[in-house]
Amino acid sequence: MWIFLDIDGVLVPEKSEFPTSKEELLRFDPVCLQMFEDVLQRYPKVLVVISSSWKEVFPFEVVRPLFSPSIVQRVVGFTPFLNPKIIHQFPYLRHQEVLEFLRQNHASDDPWVAIDDIREHYPPHVQIVVTDADTGFDACAASALEGYLSVV
Repeated sequence: MWIFLDIDGVLVPEKSEFPTSKEELLRFDPVCLQMFEDVLQRYPKVLVVISSSWKEVFPFEVVRPLFSPSIVQRVVGFTPFLNPKIIHQFPYLRHQEVLEFLRQNHASDDPWVAIDDIREHYPPHVQIVVTDADTGFDACAASALEGYLSVV
């Protein structure tokens, strides 16, 4: 099972104070992170792929260590950048990035779920945990994720 994880509005709630230093910029909300990782601890075979615009700013080697040591090895990459000449053709760009990641990793038939604060990044039929951008990954999101992971 794959989790495609957005960051802003999920692990970095919009209610967070504006960062005043580079160290603060590169930090997840500890409560959101703990709730997310608590769910992951119960599903050791689940892998995490970052599907966030953070990939446009930070290298994977900078983002990955923001997760706890018990989870970090299961954070395996970013979704790929799509060809800029054709991205305007896709109504759900983030969804297309997920599908391309799965294709590149020979995992197109694998189950997956997205976690994002913007439902419109994905078509209606896709499994997605939608977070409130102001609060991020909370108990409600943890319960929804648990529901998806427990049936696989």
